Amino acid sequence: MQSNIPIDLTRLTRLTGLMCVSAPEQRTDMDGQVRKDRDGNTLWVTGIALRRAGTRKASVIDVQTAAEPTGVTEGAMVGLTELDVSLWEIEGRHGLSYRAASIYPRPSETAKPSRGVKTEA
Repeated sequence: MQSNIPIDLTRLTRLTGLMCVSAPEQRTDMDGQVRKDRDGNTLWVTGIALRRAGTRKASVIDVQTAAEPTGVTEGAMVGLTELDVSLWEIEGRHGLSYRAASIYPRPSETAKPSRGVKTEA
């Protein structure tokens, strides 16, 4: 039995945020066929590094979306909407599956100003 459990994104660190560590790619089955959802949308998978606020331990999760995360590249800071986790079990194997409504690029909070932009000293 599969049930979706929403993840509270506010409990993840705001200092470092979420980072794409594996660029989005189409999800495939064991035979290399592109997987689709029930509505016929191509499924995409993106590797995301995250860390719970107040801890040092980071985790990398593969997050599945039903739309290509445009503008998301490896090393980019990202945001997620409606992140859920599902528990699954198939033929004695079990695990967790992560799905988001969307993954989108976020500007880095430590980004340097563009050339020609004055900053106050």
